[in-house]
Amino acid sequence: MGSSTAQQKPHVVLVPFPAHGHVAPHVQLARALHARGVHATLVHTELHHRRLLQAAKAAADDAATAAPADEAFAVEVIPDGLSLDDPPRTLRAAHEAMERNCLEPFKALLRDLLLGTGRPGVPPVTCVVADTPMPFAAVAAREEIVPLSPAYETDGSLDAPLDWVPGMKGALRLRDMPTFCRTTDADDWLLHFHVHQMKIAAASKAVILNTVDDMEKDVLDALAPLLPPIYTVGPLASVVVALASTAAAATTTSTMGVLQEDKECMAWLDGKAARSVVYFSVGSHASMGDAQLKEIASGLARCGSPYLWVLRPEMAAEVEVGEDGLVVPWCPQEAVLNHPAVGLFVTHCGWNSILESVVAGVPGARMPRAI
Repeated sequence: MGSSTAQQKPHVVLVPFPAHGHVAPHVQLARALHARGVHATLVHTELHHRRLLQAAKAAADDAATAAPADEAFAVEVIPDGLSLDDPPRTLRAAHEAMERNCLEPFKALLRDLLLGTGRPGVPPVTCVVADTPMPFAAVAAREEIVPLSPAYETDGSLDAPLDWVPGMKGALRLRDMPTFCRTTDADDWLLHFHVHQMKIAAASKAVILNTVDDMEKDVLDALAPLLPPIYTVGPLASVVVALASTAAAATTTSTMGVLQEDKECMAWLDGKAARSVVYFSVGSHASMGDAQLKEIASGLARCGSPYLWVLRPEMAAEVEVGEDGLVVPWCPQEAVLNHPAVGLFVTHCGWNSILESVVAGVPGARMPRAI
């Protein structure tokens, strides 16, 4: 590619929050942009990048050959002050470390990308897509005068109806909201963090939502006067599947997860009857107390159906698995949901999970959790 062509090519920088449910749609968006002639750069924090390298090495060790590199986008890494040997123990600690340590390195990266420093043939940045839990990226984009478009990937008294949610008057109860919305603590850090995210979004050039107009028309119509221009680009998972049949598609469908997928579960599903399996997964960051773990394990064992349960290794060690159950640390969720044996999805209502289950046509039992 000649330099004049590179100068004319749009360049989008994507900054996802370092968790699988946030990285995956940004990877999918980067591939969709690449297929339409846009240069894309994905920015990882240092700790997340190291975890990705660990997961890639483990996957390569288990495979006959390593997966091909993804040619749809470039990858840049910024320091976050976090250590692989002593990672943050809470989500709050991770957020605070990134807010404290990532702003200046990201500003420096933007300046380099704007000027093309050390990156021959790379066009100047034309837009930053900042995941809403990464407000430092929005601050840096404004200071470096780069158009910003935040991406938001997530959509007794608990039965009280809510009449203040735009486009959903009377449709929601308090129990339907994320747990941080139910706090009675005016100083709750997670509540204030989300309020800060929304202020950043409202002050941006545009908002990108991983959703579909027809599915959420009333809400989108109600939000339109309150926010910058809204662009719906979802479901990104199905967009990437559609692109996979085109010459412009990337050569890999990996979503760059830090957790190694247990693909043996697919063979296990092959031996089950159609629509017979309960798939239980409540997110890569989910944590549960001993009592809740035991109740869930007991319920799954007694439900009368085979079940596939995604559970972090340190929690899996604490539960007894029934005769017709399989517990894995992580799995290829889209492939699982599209397997004919899966008949029910128990989910924490992470937005990726909601969209993937809708696309796959799998009914869900919802267990809403903020984290």
